[in-house]
Amino acid sequence: MSKVRINRFLASTGAISRRKADELIEHGRVSINNEKALLGDTLDPDKDVVALDGKTVSRQNTLLVAMYKPKYVMTTMNDPQGRPCIKDLLPEQLQGVFPVGRLDFDAEGLLILTNDGELSHSLHHPSFHVPKVYLVKVIPRATLEAIHRMEAGIILDGKKTLPAKVLEEHYVSEGSYLQITLVQGLKNQIKRMAASVGLRVESIKRISVGPVVLKRMYPGQIRELSPSEERSLYKILKKHKKT
Repeated sequence: MSKVRINRFLASTGAISRRKADELIEHGRVSINNEKALLGDTLDPDKDVVALDGKTVSRQNTLLVAMYKPKYVMTTMNDPQGRPCIKDLLPEQLQGVFPVGRLDFDAEGLLILTNDGELSHSLHHPSFHVPKVYLVKVIPRATLEAIHRMEAGIILDGKKTLPAKVLEEHYVSEGSYLQITLVQGLKNQIKRMAASVGLRVESIKRISVGPVVLKRMYPGQIRELSPSEERSLYKILKKHKKT
């Protein structure tokens, strides 16, 4: 098997990002064949022995599923306040996965879950422009000016958001249903974008992440990804590795 960088290997062992792997290596907590690992070291996963804090680590079988997160469920594995978490919805055989990105507590819709740290990073990082599409109800009805301002970018936390795509799907007496496509995931981004143009968000439902679509899933449902969906996601990871 071809050699891989030590941080990429660690990211493939479970819920750890490459950035976190770099921190562990810099603090001398990682070894390869009983020798202290250095940033940039490479290894053969079939021959070399990697240890973290003296304990051998190995790659896991990759798990990759889609979940319809219901409203009022935290996109976390636990919550100090005792609120329901997505971990509560996972069967035993999926306890090793973690969410790619997040959805607000009161939002619903598509979540991708995996134990592949590298894939998670490539899907979540804004530099790869993976589109996430949301169906959003706002009050009052969105004007064309408001839509154009959100599309062009809003100043949040001192920085302008990346351009978005905003379409009015239909409107009702009290407001609009907007389809909003983002390529980044700032905290409460949709709510804050809407508020900046005088709109209040009533509901958020994520309907797709890249090539993966919510389809006819129901709240709480978990499904395996199709082979074509998996291939499309790993093409994004391949691009990430080249970069």
